[in-house]
Amino acid sequence: MPRAVNLRVRVNEELLLDAGTTDEVGGPEVVIHPPGITLFHQVLDYLRSKPDPPASAMDSSDEHEGGAAAAVTLRWGSYLAVLADSAKPVWAEARSPGTSRICDSEMARINIEASAALAGWIDIARQNRSAYERLVARVVAYLPLPKLRPGTPAPAEFALLAMPEVAAKIVTGTDASRVASVRADAENHPSRIFANALVNVAWRNGPIETIHAGAFRGYPLDRRRVAVAEERALFGFAADRLSTGMGLCRDFALERPARSWPEQVLPYGLAGMMAITPTGWTLTEATREVRLPHR
Repeated sequence: MPRAVNLRVRVNEELLLDAGTTDEVGGPEVVIHPPGITLFHQVLDYLRSKPDPPASAMDSSDEHEGGAAAAVTLRWGSYLAVLADSAKPVWAEARSPGTSRICDSEMARINIEASAALAGWIDIARQNRSAYERLVARVVAYLPLPKLRPGTPAPAEFALLAMPEVAAKIVTGTDASRVASVRADAENHPSRIFANALVNVAWRNGPIETIHAGAFRGYPLDRRRVAVAEERALFGFAADRLSTGMGLCRDFALERPARSWPEQVLPYGLAGMMAITPTGWTLTEATREVRLPHR
């Protein structure tokens, strides 16, 4: 592997993403340093620089919201862009069901980047709905999106946690010290609490696990490790579930009587037993270096 490789991913003729830089090869690992500007913010800056598409394309339907969220937070706004880079030849091992194609460190970077990006995307939707809808339309108009394959709807429990009466039961049924700890986190990082839970059900607990599992046979950076059909499956799964989450954000804003945003998201930080709240996920990091084993 060459030394000090600059990782670049072509999105379209106008946008070339900086995905970071590899360190010198030495020992059993290659260190991939993240870029100075996160992938999500590179994509967001590009979208903000583009004109609005024709009025006929300004459709913020649930389907478009889910697809847009999947595009800006996962497909192009995270390290997944490196693994699914269409400019690279498909790795021969991608056809082997027994091969792991994403190492733990790469998965951690995707989880962190996607969740931080989703929290930012949610904040835009909450703070300025009109600006958000215009960005959704620009995603559809300007970013190449995989053809959607039918995904699996978000678990019913995810939407139920948005109901005040269900949230109250979760809170009263949880140890008081844990509630106090999560409530403090929710006061400081409400959108990230919700984003962590949503990325967990829309990405981490989905078809990516098949690609992640398996035996180590190397993790090449010069090959595409996620095949086209897999990309469509991942994107469809994520888009369906992110659509649910973005719809809930809209419902939260219209809630009457209105709870505070931290109180609305609190149950999403407490629902570990429902396989919704992830364990140990950061509330502050936006990206992380990758330590890629190559032996």
